[in-house]
Amino acid sequence: MAKKKKVGSWKNKSTYEIIAPENFDSVSLGTTVASNPDLLKGRSVDISLKNLTGDRGKQYLKLVFGIDKIEHGKAYTRFRRFKVNPSYLKSRVRKGGSKISYTGVVGMGGDKVKIDIMTVTNGHIQSSQKRDVIVGISSILESHMKDTLNEFIQMALFGKLGTEIYHGIKNICPMKRVEIEQLEVI
Repeated sequence: MAKKKKVGSWKNKSTYEIIAPENFDSVSLGTTVASNPDLLKGRSVDISLKNLTGDRGKQYLKLVFGIDKIEHGKAYTRFRRFKVNPSYLKSRVRKGGSKISYTGVVGMGGDKVKIDIMTVTNGHIQSSQKRDVIVGISSILESHMKDTLNEFIQMALFGKLGTEIYHGIKNICPMKRVEIEQLEVI
């Protein structure tokens, strides 16, 4: 009696190219394999902004995309969140300064975004100044409620939002740095 040959499970799988969203120029993020295209939906893809844009100055930013739809052997993604490397953030805070953390939710049309912002001052500041900084940050974020989600993400990723917040609150106390720690689509 002849032995039955086992077919490897990898032979039943197909390869799919992962494509970034349009606001990231629909760049290829790599490939993945799956036996059924429906199993790809919901998978997460992590990539640094350096690998996506080629800008070596942005290697500390990690983007997370979620696979949304599959068509013709391509898996199209949606932006889920970005996060700054914790060691990068720790290197920005120095002795003698104050760190102010802000966490809030910004509504834009039908989308909501949770945002974490870290500000670092040149010296120690009073608690009343910390409250004023937080109020200033929230008012600046409220002014962006009319923006689209893609515009807001691009502003946060490429530093325009951090710069705007810096210029909006630098009169309250001497600021050293404003960093967007995390941005997540809820």
